[in-house]
Amino acid sequence: MSQKDLMKEWFKELPLEQPSPEFTVKIMQRVMSEWTLNPVKYQPIISKKGWWTLGFIAICLTSLLFMFHSLLSAETESVAQANTVYGLDLNTLLSPVSHFFEKLNNISPAVVIGVFAIIALWFFDQLFVKTVRR
Repeated sequence: MSQKDLMKEWFKELPLEQPSPEFTVKIMQRVMSEWTLNPVKYQPIISKKGWWTLGFIAICLTSLLFMFHSLLSAETESVAQANTVYGLDLNTLLSPVSHFFEKLNNISPAVVIGVFAIIALWFFDQLFVKTVRR
């Protein structure tokens, strides 16, 4: 027999250890006593001020892009000439904005409903957290 086989047999012969019947109660009492001394306070990764700032920036960028997109219209050449500022052609500069809004118009209604559902769930989660804290 090899040394490995002897070790396996020796471990098989050892009796199984059983925890005491009060084991889980004792452990939970220790955990709770430690928690009462140093309670863990919930801290979000992004603060409320951060979320408001991100939302404000997103709204500002979206409205700015929308205003630039409304300036673009290639219906006639006179309009195309009017879209130049200091010799710069706004149509070529703002074409990524135009493509963005074209893509935005092609979004499936199911995706939009899903995004609104996620926002609604987040809102209700925040409402629930506020009511629990009171």
